[in-house]
Amino acid sequence: MSTPKPKLRIITYMCPSHPVELYELILQYLEEEIGCEASLLYESRGPGPLEDRVDPFTSDTVDIGFITASAYVKLLDKKNKYVELLPVAAVYNHPKNTEGIKGYYSDIIIHVDGRNHVKEFLDLRGCRWAYSDEDSLSSSTVILKTLKELGENSSFFGNTLRSGSHLNSVHMVLTKQAEAAAVDANTLAYNKKYLQDGGKDIQVLDSIGPLPPYPIVINSRMDGNLKKKILQAILKMPETRLWGSRLKNFGILKFVPNSQDAYEKEREIQDAVKNLSLGIRYY
Repeated sequence: MSTPKPKLRIITYMCPSHPVELYELILQYLEEEIGCEASLLYESRGPGPLEDRVDPFTSDTVDIGFITASAYVKLLDKKNKYVELLPVAAVYNHPKNTEGIKGYYSDIIIHVDGRNHVKEFLDLRGCRWAYSDEDSLSSSTVILKTLKELGENSSFFGNTLRSGSHLNSVHMVLTKQAEAAAVDANTLAYNKKYLQDGGKDIQVLDSIGPLPPYPIVINSRMDGNLKKKILQAILKMPETRLWGSRLKNFGILKFVPNSQDAYEKEREIQDAVKNLSLGIRYY
């Protein structure tokens, strides 16, 4: 009788801002590389385990999770013993990432029709500003920190509109429902080809970053040998011609080692804007 293949239960909280096809690609690769049977759960209602229910790591219903840095810090604060950082993170292609380091950027975007009078961030005073949600590092928290450093607060904007996702924010700027927004740079880069005229009416005013890398977390109950195989497999994925070229379609250049120390910057940004908010108006 043949030995049954290990089963991997994967969950992503990164969609729809990130394409689900990226996580399907990683699933397919892991199945082939480590000889497992994998399944993918897509949870779009939060950036990490939902607050109103037992998280799937505690309930032992998932093995690998893709979450935001903010969600990971929350899990650390709760001292969740069933969540463990897989020490690997992606390096994304971005014009500012000339040194090829892990992490990602927040792109501040405007409609091209505004470029004659908007030359820098301070020119956005009084504008209609879109952001994905209050917990988003790239669209909310880091913007509040930027405002604070400039001696401003959320009243700097004339109106703040919660869009619900980075992709929605892009569409709001494109259709002039909002005059500006901050979005995950990788969301913008991947989705440009699907926007009208390839997104030519979107202009990046500036980029903030690099921000802490997207964490990959695993169930601490996982067999040690399987953890090692998964880590080694992900690290070498970009080095294979077939899988590497597929990853580049999603902006990923390579995977590099990661550690919990990378998320101290997240804490610093959060602490800097404690009790501050962009607003409560909803789109």
